[in-house]
Amino acid sequence: MILGNNVSFYDVKISGKDIKRFLHNLHKMHIEFLNIVFEKNSVIIKVSEEDYKRILAIKTIYEIEVVKVYGVASIKRFIKKYWLFLTVLVLGFLMFLGLTNIVFDVEVIHNDNELRELILEELKNEGIDKYSLVVSYDKKEQIKENILKKYKDQIEWLEIERQGTKYVIKVEERKKNENVVDDTPRNIIAKKNGLIKKIVSSSGEILVKKDQYVKKGDILIGGTIHNKEEEVAKVKAQGNVYAETWYTVNVELPYHYHEEKKTDHSQKIIQIEWFHNSYNWFDFKKYDNSQEEVIFKLQNNLLPISISLVNQQEVEVIDKVYTKENAITEASEIAQKHLKQDLGEEIEILYEKNLKIAEEDSKIVVVMFYKIYEDITDYQEISNIIENNEAESE
Repeated sequence: MILGNNVSFYDVKISGKDIKRFLHNLHKMHIEFLNIVFEKNSVIIKVSEEDYKRILAIKTIYEIEVVKVYGVASIKRFIKKYWLFLTVLVLGFLMFLGLTNIVFDVEVIHNDNELRELILEELKNEGIDKYSLVVSYDKKEQIKENILKKYKDQIEWLEIERQGTKYVIKVEERKKNENVVDDTPRNIIAKKNGLIKKIVSSSGEILVKKDQYVKKGDILIGGTIHNKEEEVAKVKAQGNVYAETWYTVNVELPYHYHEEKKTDHSQKIIQIEWFHNSYNWFDFKKYDNSQEEVIFKLQNNLLPISISLVNQQEVEVIDKVYTKENAITEASEIAQKHLKQDLGEEIEILYEKNLKIAEEDSKIVVVMFYKIYEDITDYQEISNIIENNEAESE
């Protein structure tokens, strides 16, 4: 017998008394045994699909059971057994392909509302809008060039980036070149109290010295130039003054701190709920902690199944327990972070000291003291001073 690629085979288990006699009868019917294994009160024979059907047609008291199927028949048998699951799988995959090629959001990143609305309208006209199909890379680049060409006097730079089912548009507005020079006379004054440590000046009259204490509003570099006692000119004072300043920062820490912080990692997955079981597909990244947002859900109240497109956002979970021993270290990090947010990253911390640590209710309160080296430069127009002085005289 010649065996082709499409031939199927069956491992058939036959149970009953006097099995050898039954096998002898099968042999007389020219049924070929490709393999035979004897067990207690049973035998397993391997036969072709055609011979298997002939065995089933025999009226017999022997119990006949299929143990294993080979070839094409095994595929047919699998499909017949799991047809519902396979149907859901195919539908889910098709839905995933469809939904991942639909635009669910378009965001333009810019502070100017008018410019954002203008670009959104142009994108809509070009075929990029909510619930539209995503465009090809070449089409996307062509749309970008069209917008840049149309608004060359308003837009300096534009980038269209696809992030899953969302388009994010980054834009830079073209700045008009206005060569307007402001030469209004002014003084440089102290923005806050401090001990002068460094003075850098390119114009104006320096009125303070290093290690001199100044108060907020004191004139540091004057815009009025004198020759002895005589005023000879008014200029725009230019420069920077750096000083040592002082701050106290109160930091409150709970005994137990819990935070769930979203990361930059996310993925779109298909979620299938079957009765009370849930299955995720295409979740290639396994997050330890995540938050899920349903974008689209397909379900029928008559069937115990639903299919959803879900955005899975990774979440970083932070759990800390504070004691007096570790509170100072944590308070230092928090206080320095707040100082740099308020004063600028360029400040320099000269000195740090813990002034007080106390327990209040369910929290620990830490008071930190800092010496900071920072720029205390501020400006005051001289014309405003003259007008104020004249008003006071009147």
